[in-house]
This record gives sequence, C-alpha cells and structure tokens, in this order.
Amino acid sequence: MSWVRRMLARQRLALWSALILVLTLVMIGALLMAAMEANLRRKVDEALLLRAQHVGHGITVDQDGTLSPAGVASGLADLAPLDEITAPGIYVQVLDHAGAVLLSSANLPGGGLPLPADLVQQTLAGRQTTTTIPIGRERVRLLGRPVLGEARVLGAVIVGESLHFLDVTLRDLRRLLGLATLLAVLLSLAGGWWLRRQAMRPVADVTRVARDIAATGRFERRIAIPQTQDEIRDLAATFNEMLARLERTFRRQRDFLADASHELRGPLTVIRGNLDLLQMDLPEAERREGAAEATEEVKRMSRLVSDLLFLAAEDAEERLEHQPVPLHELVSAAAERARSLDAGQHAVTIICNDPTLVQGDRDRLGQMLWNLVENALRYTEPGGTVTLGLHNHGPVAELTVADTGVGIPAEHLPHIFERFYRVDRARSHGHGSTGLGLAIVKQVAEAHGGQVRVRSEPGAGATFTVALPITSD
Repeated sequence: MSWVRRMLARQRLALWSALILVLTLVMIGALLMAAMEANLRRKVDEALLLRAQHVGHGITVDQDGTLSPAGVASGLADLAPLDEITAPGIYVQVLDHAGAVLLSSANLPGGGLPLPADLVQQTLAGRQTTTTIPIGRERVRLLGRPVLGEARVLGAVIVGESLHFLDVTLRDLRRLLGLATLLAVLLSLAGGWWLRRQAMRPVADVTRVARDIAATGRFERRIAIPQTQDEIRDLAATFNEMLARLERTFRRQRDFLADASHELRGPLTVIRGNLDLLQMDLPEAERREGAAEATEEVKRMSRLVSDLLFLAAEDAEERLEHQPVPLHELVSAAAERARSLDAGQHAVTIICNDPTLVQGDRDRLGQMLWNLVENALRYTEPGGTVTLGLHNHGPVAELTVADTGVGIPAEHLPHIFERFYRVDRARSHGHGSTGLGLAIVKQVAEAHGGQVRVRSEPGAGATFTVALPITSD
C-alpha cells in the first residue's frame, strides 16, 4: 500500500470513493440478484404445482385400488393428451407406489427424468418435494406431488421445468449490473476528480502561498477566500489570519532589531570613547568627567534594554495577570513616588481620584502610569505643575496626567506613541529618554482593552488620557 501513500490527497480521495462505490454497487447487485432469483424460482414452483395438480386430477384408479399405465393413460386422455399438458421445457412423469414409471411425456430426453432417490422416496412417503437437477447443459426444477388413495399413497406425479429462461435472465441481469457498475465507477472517478479538484483548489492555494513565503519571506501574500460556507473557507480564512499575524510579528521583530541596533550604537560609542580617554594620561577632573558620562550612558542603555525586553514580551503576547486592580491606589502611589524623586522641583497634585477597580495586571498598569508621570516631569521646567486625575464615566475610567511643560507640536502628535520616536532627539537624549516610554503606555492600555489619547499645544503643556474598562466585581 506504499503506492497509495505516495498519491496526492485528491487522488486518494477519488480512489477511496470509487472503491466505496464499487463495494456498494456489488452489495446492492448481490441483494438484487438474490431477490430476483428467489422470486423467479417461486414463480416456477407455483407453476409446477398447478401443473402437477392438473395432472393429478386426471389420473384414475383401477378397481383393485392401484395405478396402472393403462388406467393413467385413459384417465389423462379423458382430461387432455399428455403432450398437450406439457410444453417446451416442461416435463411430466407419473410413478406408481413402487416408484416404477407408468407414463412419461414424449419430450423427455432419453425417455425419462433422472430422478434423485431422495425426491422419489419423500414423494412416495406422502410429502410434496422440490429439487433442482442438471440435465445436459441446463438445470431442471423438479416438483414431486403424491397421488393419494383412501388411506395410502398410490403413486406420484413428477413435474419438471427447464430453468434455461431463469438462468438467461439472471445472466443478462448480471451483465447489466456489471456494465452499470463499470459506468458508475468511471463517471464517479471523472466527476469526483473534477469536484475534488474544485474543492481542493483552496488547499492547493495554501500550499502554493506557503511555498512562496518559504522561498521569498513575503508574509504579505494572501490566498483567495472561496464564496462557499464550508470547512475550506474556514481553512483559507484561518490561514490568512495566521499570515497576517506572522507578518505583524516579523515586521515587529525587524523593526525591533533595527531600532535596538540603532539606539544601542550611540551609548556604546560614547562608552567606548570615554574608556579610550580613561586609558590616556589625563587630568583627574577630566577622567572623572569621562567616567561619569560613561556611567550615565550605561544607565541609559540599561533602561533601554529593559524597555525593549518589555515590548518584546508584549509582542509575543506574554500572558498578563487578570485580577481586580484598585486604580486609585496606583494614582496615589505614583504621586508619592514623583514627589519623593522630584525633590520639590515640581508641584505634583491630584485633582480627582475616584475609587476605581479595573481588571488586569497591577505591575503593568503601574508601569504605564509611571511612564506618563515620568514623561511629564521630564518635559516640565522646574516650578511647573504635574496633575494626576482619575474620573469614572459609567463603565469607563479615565486616567489623566497633565503638565505645564513645553508641549508637543501638532505635526508630531500622530507619531509620539511609535517606538523610538522623539519630538526633539537632542533634548530627549539629554533627559535620558529611551523613546519607548509612550510606546509602552499604548501597548499596556490596549492589552487591557483600553486606549490612550493626547491633547497638547506648544508652550501650554500636554494632557495624556488613558481610558480603561471598569470591572463589575
């Protein structure tokens, strides 16, 4: 069966369907043949019984209570000549009580029927019996009917009929069924091949697209969705969804590698340059300045790697915790942390802090809030104000972080949540920014079923708003 395994799927389907069709037709044909043969044999037996009864009614009994050839002949002559009772393929034979032949029809081959002994014995014992015997190239159906006297069996009437017509009918029926089966199999193979080719076309498209992607790496390829509502349509739709997800993952990985290599190149260059300077014979003050600058770059690179790892985990759809989180507690904690780290350079206030419970990951939500607060502190001049707020609006909670800083020009607003996007690259580097804080904010908000938006004007500060669904617990 190894050659079957090497066949294409549609060829195997066509082969198995044809095999099942053949087996079904053979079973139906066998049942039909058996029913037809039983029905025809029953008709023959009924005709033989009527003929035997007809012959038996014409037999006369001698005065001594026995059958004699002369008595049988004269009795049948009164009814009808024996040759008139018979017909082509019909044979009649009369026996006495001892089994001796009293009279036979003239059309019997060899002058008599080759009667089986058990047929004669059972008939003379008073039982009507049937059997089938071969005569020449034909089969003959025999029926033995006893001739009864007052208290005993006087003889027997044996009537036979050739089964040539029955055999010819069954043979023609077998040929017809064979031809019908062959025609059905050929039509099934042809029609099944065409139908399966149409049905398997989306599968072939999936294979072709998969091979093309494997060869070229072009994940933007898609397969056509069939109009039918079946499993093939589901397969094509699922495959396209998988391709879309792979495309997004591949693009993110490519962007991740490009951005990471670009962003890490700067700190590494600074660190290497300062290390080279430290190897020179420089004044102590310059050596300390170089070491301090290298240390700052190491800290910045550490923050950058940490943020990149976080975003990489989010890209891989790292499983978030799903538990009730009191968002108002995170707001209070973020405000206290900001006041502690800021050392009074800015006024950090809370204008509203409604008790709010959301479903999600406490650590991720805390990091999202702190990124907004840190971003506000970074771009607000000393003496400015950073304001936190938490307002409940029905099923949605709105978390706001506003500042009185430099603001964001309108042309930059659509891009500030992109990775490594900076409004002022030089100013961002000076503040130790990695360019990933707002990307993390957007990622966490969307992972919790929310969204983030910003409103800002240059010189008038910025207000970031995160909308999150409130849990019903």
